[in-house]
Amino acid sequence: MSGPATPFERLLQHIIAGEAVSAGVTNRAPQQLGRRTQYLFDRLQLLAAGEALFYHDVNLEVAALVGHVVYYNPTTDQYERAIAAVDYNPAAGWFEIAPSSFVVGMVYSKTANDRGSILTVGALRDFDLANTIDDPTVAGPYYLSMTTPGKLTQFKPPVSVFTLYNRGDDSFHFYPTPRDVLEDHVHYRYHLFAQPAGDHNCIEIADDDVHRVLNPDANLPGWLPADHPSFAGVAPAGAKFGYNLAKHPELQAVWPPTPADASHVERNGKGVPSNGAVRPTVLVDANGLWWFDNCYGAAPWPPGYPDCFADSSSSPESSLSSVSGVQWDCLTPPEYMPDQAEQGLDQMVLVLWFTKMVFKTDDTVVTSLDPRSETEPISVLDCDGEPGSTGKLCLAFDWSKLQEVYPSAGFKGVKNLAQAKILRGPLVTGVKPGLRAEIAGIGTEDEDWAYDDETGLYHGNLQIGLQSVQDVSEGLIDLVAFNNVREEYDDVEKLFYFHFPSGRQSSFRGRIHLPRINMTASATPDQLKLYLWFWFLSRQAGSSAVPTLIATYRRYPRPVGVQALPVPSAEQDIDTGGEWDPSIAFTAAKQYAEAATPALDAYIGDTIFFTVGWAGIDPPALSEGFGIMRLGYRIELVP
Repeated sequence: MSGPATPFERLLQHIIAGEAVSAGVTNRAPQQLGRRTQYLFDRLQLLAAGEALFYHDVNLEVAALVGHVVYYNPTTDQYERAIAAVDYNPAAGWFEIAPSSFVVGMVYSKTANDRGSILTVGALRDFDLANTIDDPTVAGPYYLSMTTPGKLTQFKPPVSVFTLYNRGDDSFHFYPTPRDVLEDHVHYRYHLFAQPAGDHNCIEIADDDVHRVLNPDANLPGWLPADHPSFAGVAPAGAKFGYNLAKHPELQAVWPPTPADASHVERNGKGVPSNGAVRPTVLVDANGLWWFDNCYGAAPWPPGYPDCFADSSSSPESSLSSVSGVQWDCLTPPEYMPDQAEQGLDQMVLVLWFTKMVFKTDDTVVTSLDPRSETEPISVLDCDGEPGSTGKLCLAFDWSKLQEVYPSAGFKGVKNLAQAKILRGPLVTGVKPGLRAEIAGIGTEDEDWAYDDETGLYHGNLQIGLQSVQDVSEGLIDLVAFNNVREEYDDVEKLFYFHFPSGRQSSFRGRIHLPRINMTASATPDQLKLYLWFWFLSRQAGSSAVPTLIATYRRYPRPVGVQALPVPSAEQDIDTGGEWDPSIAFTAAKQYAEAATPALDAYIGDTIFFTVGWAGIDPPALSEGFGIMRLGYRIELVP
């Protein structure tokens, strides 16, 4: 169902004296009455559709469609598509719900691009939610989307704003519930494994007995020595044992508590000093759960687990090195010590209580910030310039801690900063030669420059040159001799051309000197190919074609040094049988086209003589004439 898109017309325009008698004038007032009636009917449909409240004739964002949920923007004085988000308040120093999260309605109908009615609260039937949710047939609660303005999602996001309950049958209950989701939190309670993750043993130090873990095993649940390699050195100073979260997957899945100080540990129903205590027994942080007492009876397992003195083979001298951390003076009782009744218990119950913010989780906010190591050039400071890891923080960068590393000599560009080092590399990642380019390294290979066999790329200090493989004009072809071919000038078309007369044997002999320098010396004779090209001109009226031509050549290789070479005694065919068909068809007189011969064998420094003329005994009879306007050659390097 759509809302009342018909505007209410307050005035009726009756027929007045002097107006023309026409259908438009006569029907004007009845049509206005009809629209009024339609408006009233639409309003009655709203009342019959369900128990709902509407706000009519309001300013709407142009992009807001029917079904989009909206919030009110006082700056633009319009209702715009809502989206769940948080904003940072720099004056207060905290996050707060963004104004776009406060849903006040849903676009019910639009009377114009920027006007319409919104549903504010209630239930509706027969309403299309296609613009609201992805699958309107899925029933359940829906929340404001954090990714798409104006839409809802069935999956509860971190900033969760409940908006409607969809029945799945084109009916729904709309009652958005704005709330401060930043304060939502979940309470957790877990029983901890009150046992060592390994073999239990006690040793005597200064007339006192302390607990330790022999043969620690990270595959067992319970408590490991705090300096066990599985903790990767993140244990706080003074910690004796660390809880093996990896073998308590239910707890690990929701770790860490946020904030960490909102945690509490009970031992046999009694609270254990934790975060904030002068001498904590247990400490909770983002990295884990840490126990600070190893005095007899104060470890995180029962004193008799099993008989603490069952292993008498270890002397105090040989066992001191296996005790992690700094020892408490057991002669001075810690803030928490079990009473005599507890010491006799063979069973112990350790319970961890903590809260976790729904929005302020370790996935959505920074819980703490520390440099990775003391050698890192970045320092984390509080606003007073002292080292800090939480609260308002500042970052300082110490360039003096950076080292410069040169992968290869001659590389100049700074490519990356990693692990307190400036990494330098080539300014250009790589250069690959094209068909007519050649690249040479300058200096020592693998120091000043390098070549990658797999990618074909050159790196480093390079010299790039161009091979002398070029298109040349007719100026580089010597016309040695004409045989019945003459140069003519067309005074009408204002052009010169070499004319082949009709019905007469005619040809011309040309010569090409290929350059001896400025071409790649690395090319082999079979890689260089020579092509002759011509602009053929037809003056023949109507359709015509370039006749089959005789085309031969003779190659004179360049003599090297004082080497004597024999003069070639025979012509070579440019095409099969010494005849060449340019395959050019003209459709009218005074047309010209370009054609190139097949490839000829040639090499650096060669001299080439060639002949082009009429083929066969009987020359073609072309009444209007045929000729060549332009000719030249090109030489190509074939990979």
